[in-house]
This record gives sequence, C-alpha cells and structure tokens, in this order.
Amino acid sequence: MSSYVPLWCKSNFSFLEGASHPDELIEESQRFGLSSLALTDRDGVYGVVRAHVRAQELGIQLIIGSQVNVDDGSMIILLAQDRSGYANLCRLLSAGRLRSEKGESVVSWHEIYGHSGGLIALWGGDQSLAAGEIEPDSIAANLHEAFSDRLYCMISRHWVEHEVAQETRLRDRAKRFGLPLVAATEVLYHTPARRPVQDVLTAIRYGLPLVSCGTKLKPNAEHSLRSPLAFDRLFNNDPAIISRTLEIAERCT
Repeated sequence: MSSYVPLWCKSNFSFLEGASHPDELIEESQRFGLSSLALTDRDGVYGVVRAHVRAQELGIQLIIGSQVNVDDGSMIILLAQDRSGYANLCRLLSAGRLRSEKGESVVSWHEIYGHSGGLIALWGGDQSLAAGEIEPDSIAANLHEAFSDRLYCMISRHWVEHEVAQETRLRDRAKRFGLPLVAATEVLYHTPARRPVQDVLTAIRYGLPLVSCGTKLKPNAEHSLRSPLAFDRLFNNDPAIISRTLEIAERCT
C-alpha cells in the first residue's frame, strides 16, 4: 500500500456543495496517515484559515488551491506552489468574483494563462465542458505553453460509467501533448456518512425538493476522503499516477 495526497477537496466553504468542515477533512487525513491535503474550494480560499490552524496542530501539510470555474462551463484545479502562486490565485479569483453575481465567479482561459506563475494546474480535459462549445486540444496547447511542466492531466474516478470514455480521451490527449497524468477524486465530505447532507445541500442549491433532484444529485457516495488502501484499489492499474500526487505535494512549499 502506497500513500497519496488528496488534491481535489472541497469543504463547506464551497457553499451548498461541500458537506464537511475544513478541519474535519484535515482530521480525517491524519486518521488515514496522510501527510498532506490540498483544499480546493470552489472559486475561493475561504476555508484555508480553519484548515491551516488544524493542519498546524496535527502536522499535516496544507496545500492551498481552488477549483476555478471558467466562462465556457469548464473548470480547472489550481494549486499554489509558493507565495507568488498564492498571490496570482487570489488576483484571479478576485477578478472573477468582482464581475459576477454574489456567490458566483467566472474567469476566462486567457486570465488563467496570465496568472499561471507559481501555480500548478490539474486539468481534466473535456470532463466538464459543455458539448460543442470548446475545442479541448486548443486549451491543452495553451495551458501547456502557460504552465509548462506545472500542468498535469487529472484522471478522476468515481465509479461512474461516462468517466471511462473521458479517461480514454484524456490519456490520448496527454500522450499527444506530452503531459503527465495524476490521480484524483473529487472530495465533498470526509466520510461517506455525510453523503445525505451533500444531497440536501444540492437540493437547496437548485431550489428543488430532494425527491425531484434526479441526476443533479451525485449517483453514489464515492466523493468521500479515501484511505491510502482505497485510493490504491481505485487506481491500481496505474501506480504512477498515484505516486505523482506525492510529487505535486513536494513541489508546493
């Protein structure tokens, strides 16, 4: 069993999406014997203060990042390597917040390219793109130019059927552009017991009764923080993309 670093974790500071407090994610990481965790709340870094305090107390490396929403309906995970990266991330998020309605944020790909310094990018290809609105190959080329060796293609698995085809396309694109692959799961709660809470939050977010949410709800409880053994089992056909999570953590100071 090898260790790993969770690189895509959202707390309840991702309003009406994350179902665990930042400190709960840190505490569960320690219980699993993990040395690091990336907090990547949606379009913000609001949860990092609580996460930082608990991480300092428990000896966990906290990586500061964010899931950044793009104006074409896609998203990217950005992780701060250093102080300059944190500053660039905050400038980018501020620009997106200031032009958007309360609780929302969108930025352009060109703004992301222009704020790439000191940041590591985890890109999932077309996994969150609206069909026909964008050409992923052009995004891959531009991201590679902006981030150089700080760009990774993010392979995510949650036991959902459509992810199989997405992963095939992403692996092909990574091979053509010479991009490294890294494993990640979207963490929305620290324990599967919080899945019902996440369902209720989703219903509130869409303004619908829970029974009417249908496919707006996550199809399973595969969005919890995983133990190293469970993460190994999920990505056991490609150990290199697990070890690359540790490489990324080492690059973030």
